[in-house]
Amino acid sequence: MLHQIAEIEVHSLSAIPALRTEIYDGWHLRFARNHTRRANSVNVVSRGKLPLDEKINYCEAAYASEGQPCHFRLTPLANEGLDDMLASRNYGFFGETEGRVQTIDDVTSADSDGDIIVYDATSTLWLKGLAALTGQDAAKQDIFREMLSRIELDIQALAILRGKEIVACGMGVQSKNYLGLFEFATHPNFRRRGYAARIARHMLHTAKKAGVTEAYLQVVAENKAGRKFWSRIGFRDVLYRYHYRSKL
Repeated sequence: MLHQIAEIEVHSLSAIPALRTEIYDGWHLRFARNHTRRANSVNVVSRGKLPLDEKINYCEAAYASEGQPCHFRLTPLANEGLDDMLASRNYGFFGETEGRVQTIDDVTSADSDGDIIVYDATSTLWLKGLAALTGQDAAKQDIFREMLSRIELDIQALAILRGKEIVACGMGVQSKNYLGLFEFATHPNFRRRGYAARIARHMLHTAKKAGVTEAYLQVVAENKAGRKFWSRIGFRDVLYRYHYRSKL
């Protein structure tokens, strides 16, 4: 299981890249001008050899020099004892998230309707629609656009329009073996119409045709509606959980 977790973690860090990453004794310190906690946190890719307290001190200084809070994203790959040590240093527990997986061989058909639009990920219309649905302000739009420009994997940027307005969107990032699903959002006035499900199935079918065998996504544990939705799409298996430790 740890091997697959490691593969998915490597894929996800490439799928949503930071603007700058510093590697310190196996830990990846990610910086993206505070765009999201995920893109501005310490991620354990390998456990390294240096003492934990020494490494935590280094990370705190590195983020302080950037004028950013220090966050740690803790998956099952993290060093034994790291979570407890952070708690003892007054780091709070936040954002417990499930990493869910699905075998794409289970996907049998694509969406039958023809109103799903495939965009280039650099499309201004798609980027503005995604920003409106996910609440990105102008500064975060600029950062997200720069992050997208750093993705070296294949991107599926999909949306459904009603009139000239994007009312649902999603992004898939795929390699030879994995498809990661990100940035799914639907306008409140158009929810419970199956739009997000259709976008997801379209992505899965496209990935399947390309020979991709596994798909994954990450859903916040407190998001009961999101967990129920993704279970209906076929993402029922929780491979692992992660959470954040942030300095209080």
